[in-house]
Amino acid sequence: MSDQNPLTPPGPSAPVPPATSGPAFPDFPSVTEAEAAEQRRELITELVTSALVVLAWFAVAAVIGALIWVEVTPLPEFTRIATTGTMDEEQLAKQFSTNGWFTVIAAIGGLVSGLALLLLRRKSPVAMVGMVAVGGAVATLVMLQLGLAWGPGDPNVALGAAQIGDKVPVQLKPDAKAVYFAWSIAALLGAALALWLTESFANRRAELDQAPGSAPYAR
Repeated sequence: MSDQNPLTPPGPSAPVPPATSGPAFPDFPSVTEAEAAEQRRELITELVTSALVVLAWFAVAAVIGALIWVEVTPLPEFTRIATTGTMDEEQLAKQFSTNGWFTVIAAIGGLVSGLALLLLRRKSPVAMVGMVAVGGAVATLVMLQLGLAWGPGDPNVALGAAQIGDKVPVQLKPDAKAVYFAWSIAALLGAALALWLTESFANRRAELDQAPGSAPYAR
């Protein structure tokens, strides 16, 4: 039992530390307005550069695709008769070749483009996915216009000046509207493949770094 008299005032106690408003955290450097503005400028520059690269890439790809399209597509031909033009069964069967070759070229070009661009420009993957979809639409327009420009002219005009028995090819343009989406769909598939490959590679690298007894992965 303590011998201290309860009526005796207590002696001097230890100083009480000043109250704080919350837990103590380490001081982190704050981002100034100038730094934030510089980061925004860098982001805008990156996005603009990526957009220009994507548009240029798809424009060149569309030109190459149009050259191939013009060379490999067998066009059906009208035969000039007394008052108009006609097609036999062999020529009617060729009508599907225009749609088919456009789809094949667009599928290959879009897939390769989406894959390559997402692997080369990886800083803003979400924005890049949207850009390659737009790039596919640009490639479609360019390829369609070049197909009309480099292919045969309007068969109605040519038939009017043709002699009986002359062959007049149709214009190089698809008649199925669904093929217009081939570039963009293929580009999105290529972009998805690139993102999957990038994620798989990153996970594999993390597993190698965390494996016991393994040397750090060379970066």
